[in-house]
Amino acid sequence: MLLVVLAALLFPAASTAADPHLARIGLQKQLLVDDQVIAEKRNVIRVLGQPKKAGIVMAPSVPTDFDPVKRFPEGLPPTGGYDEFGRRTSVVWNDRDRKFQMIYRASGESYTGYAESHDGIRWTKPLVSPDGSNNLITHRGANHGTFFEASFMIDPTVPWGHPEKYKAAFNPGNTKCAIGHSADGVHWISYNDGKSVTGRAADTFNQILWDPIAKRYLLITRTDLGATGGRQESRATRIMAHEKENDLLAYPDAWKTLATVNVDDPANRKSALGVPLLQMESMNVWVHENVYFGLMHVLTAGELTGAGGKVSVKHPDKRPAADVIDYYIGTSRDGVNYDKSWVYAGTPFVERGPDGSFDKGMLQPTPEIITRGDEHFIFYTGQYNQHHSPAAAKRLTGRIGLAKLPLDRFIGQRAGGSIGTVTTKAFQLEGDRLEVNIDAKDGWLRVELLDELGNGLPGYSATHKGANELRLVPSWETGSLSNRQGTAVKLRFTLQNATLYAFGFSWKPTHSHAR
Repeated sequence: MLLVVLAALLFPAASTAADPHLARIGLQKQLLVDDQVIAEKRNVIRVLGQPKKAGIVMAPSVPTDFDPVKRFPEGLPPTGGYDEFGRRTSVVWNDRDRKFQMIYRASGESYTGYAESHDGIRWTKPLVSPDGSNNLITHRGANHGTFFEASFMIDPTVPWGHPEKYKAAFNPGNTKCAIGHSADGVHWISYNDGKSVTGRAADTFNQILWDPIAKRYLLITRTDLGATGGRQESRATRIMAHEKENDLLAYPDAWKTLATVNVDDPANRKSALGVPLLQMESMNVWVHENVYFGLMHVLTAGELTGAGGKVSVKHPDKRPAADVIDYYIGTSRDGVNYDKSWVYAGTPFVERGPDGSFDKGMLQPTPEIITRGDEHFIFYTGQYNQHHSPAAAKRLTGRIGLAKLPLDRFIGQRAGGSIGTVTTKAFQLEGDRLEVNIDAKDGWLRVELLDELGNGLPGYSATHKGANELRLVPSWETGSLSNRQGTAVKLRFTLQNATLYAFGFSWKPTHSHAR
């Protein structure tokens, strides 16, 4: 016992590092999307960030985007039409070649197009087919079905040039999920000899991703809660984890279901047909700054859904309220349990457009939000028509849109006219520079460093008026945090007419410190 006491006196950082009562912050930026690191708050509410739409960035433009009866490679029969162009779109950022890459639904469900861009706004459609005649990805899997309802990702765990650098999850035409790999995102080889690796119902959107927090692959697909089709169908999302040493070549079908994510509407609202009014048509997962973001495609069921296009639409050019898909976000700290409060509040992350707009009927996210500099690129597919609307209502094909959000301003803690406070849990201080993401352009913010008991530390208080900065550095009276290294502290933010989004510690570039 004496040795323990001496160690605590001589090495306070070592003693507090193991303290289970301290929050783990370190040099990890803290997004204030929830109360994970907050001990107390007064007169503040959570508010959702507001991405700004940048407009349409891709529309049908080449023959394979329009012509469902054209003869495509492998002699596949024509299916569908181009009324749902772009639905289930996936975009990644290739940091080696400095370009965006996209796969998207071309003309009909059987055809997947490929596109590239250097700025996310101007896109080209390279002729990547084996015969060089079009931009279609021709990989089909074992049963020569389809490579649609697919998404792809660039695997950060393998080097460039590796045959498994890219990974994709897709529906090969049997409402189950298959997976594949590629060195370039264009030319694909199936895992599992092309056979599916899940049961049904992987037929809305499929996603495979690397989970950097738990160090594992996740597979996200749809699953059934009710009837397997038709007007009594009830949709949800299935989250699976690979459980064989992340070796997809040797164990491609070693997936364990972790959770089923449904809307779970607390009001238990039903449509006129008796099915849940709000359904998780599909959900993608994006991991950013140690937070799992659920990018949710939420269906509001109505009389069209499941009717096979046999119910007419009275006002096809009006912005509908039912048989629509909205883009919501939810957050999670374990990758399984997602906060769906924005869904319950009816507050989408990116709003559908007004009457007559290309995205008035359905607005569906891509599986990844891409961070470039101080902005997040939020790609989505907008549909003019409602879910399962009849052919007569299909006045305009789908388009791919883009919205942008300032860095890390997804969800914030806001104080209005009444002064509010946000006090963090105690943590061991690491780093000598604090940066705060704050929008106080119409108000003010005060930042204080406190001891573990909540007492203010002399010289560690700073007030900023009218600040609207992604990386505000408080102007401490002492000028440095160096004297507090290794001690247990708290932060208190006092604000008025301001929104606090995130904070984080780092080392100044010129600071020399032992690592």
